[in-house]
Amino acid sequence: MKKILSFTIIAFCMSFCAKTQDVVNLRMDCQQMGLRGYVASMDEDILLRKDYFREDWPQRKWFVKDLRNVLREDDGRIVTFNPAGRLLSVTYTHQGRQGKTTSCSYASNGLLSSFVGEGYKVEAKYNGNMADINVYAETKDYKSVNLAKADLNTTPYTNTYPFDLKCRQELDDDGLVLKSSYYYVDSLPAKVCEYSYNHNHLLVSEKITDYTSGEKAVSTVQYTYDNRDFLIKKVTHGKALDETCTYVNNEQGDCIKMTVERPYATIVYTFEYVYDMMDNWTVRLQYEDGIFDNAALRTLTYHKAPAELKAKADKKGAAKQDKAVDKKASKKSDKAVDKKVSKKSDKAAAVDKKAEKERKAAEKKAVKEAKASQKEEMKAQQARAKEAEKNMTKEQRKAAQAERKAAEKAAKEQAAAAAKAEKERAAIEKKAEKERLAAQKKAEKERAAALKKAEKERAAAEKDRKTAEKKAKKKS
Repeated sequence: MKKILSFTIIAFCMSFCAKTQDVVNLRMDCQQMGLRGYVASMDEDILLRKDYFREDWPQRKWFVKDLRNVLREDDGRIVTFNPAGRLLSVTYTHQGRQGKTTSCSYASNGLLSSFVGEGYKVEAKYNGNMADINVYAETKDYKSVNLAKADLNTTPYTNTYPFDLKCRQELDDDGLVLKSSYYYVDSLPAKVCEYSYNHNHLLVSEKITDYTSGEKAVSTVQYTYDNRDFLIKKVTHGKALDETCTYVNNEQGDCIKMTVERPYATIVYTFEYVYDMMDNWTVRLQYEDGIFDNAALRTLTYHKAPAELKAKADKKGAAKQDKAVDKKASKKSDKAVDKKVSKKSDKAAAVDKKAEKERKAAEKKAVKEAKASQKEEMKAQQARAKEAEKNMTKEQRKAAQAERKAAEKAAKEQAAAAAKAEKERAAIEKKAEKERLAAQKKAEKERAAALKKAEKERAAAEKDRKTAEKKAKKKS
């Protein structure tokens, strides 16, 4: 039961349509539940791990088909709607067994006038933009049953609904709740919830003042949406809870990643989906910090005729195929341009490399020839000096030898300086070549990034165009 409660809270946080944290929700319809199309019924089951469940199974391709074999069914519900999308009935299930079916009734303003939920019942009366609501808590009477031994999931019982709370709601002209004030039987305040919305009727802030603990406790919730009206952030501040939830959504608006940050821990939930032809998910896999947690299965039926659904599916398939063709053509074109540019770049690089090689070879040859010429000149000078020494006196010969040695020493120092200069020149050239290659690599990387960015922007523009078309069609 704890697992299901956790999952229910997560599912609530994921729903970008959720309007209130009230016990009373008078706007329960297809749109509020995030369903698309004219849904007639939704049979939803939550599946949990079996004792022998292996954590690597979700990575297998056949996993989705065999969910019921490797998981056990826990709680679920069967929900029905009328053609206008209003909720008609809810049947709660447990481990495949159906419980009692609850039904709804509506007032002339289109809001619920009575509803029996799981553990409570509400009845509402409207007077203009005010709603007076009675909340009744469910009490199960098992009569003469040994509760210590009986299986309460299969034991028959009768329901009674004693009065629990009174709620007065202030509504705007569109039926959105502006304020909910709850009172106990003795008219003492229990809780006050205040709400504000943006121009698209999406909830942007809540202020909840709770008196149930005997003292006043105030908490606030702030909601942030993207340009598609999908919830991307929810920040809760209060005495009992400080929490920040961030959401990443897919094209259908369903959450694929939810990060829950609390002062003592951060948890990351990820979700995978399988969709039907109307873009309603039929399979949802939930992971907690990368480890499979649970799955939800849905079976949906629609009010629309199969032919109309098929036409919509064919249109969606054609649009998907067109998108794939566009993407393939764009990829092919980009690839051809890349290949052509890369070929030209490689050719220019080859020419530069050849010219650089020839220049270095010419410089090396010139240095070698200069060294050989210098060596020959030195030899000739030494030969002339030795020849001259033969006709010199002892003192003259000694002075000439000293002069020759000094000249040889100077020549050696000159050669060493030339070698050093050559080494430094080679180092500078090596460094310059390295910088050139790095600059070339950086330019290539920037070019690839620019192409990737352009492709991404093109895909985003195409997506925005299709979203705009979809919204325009929906409005029309």
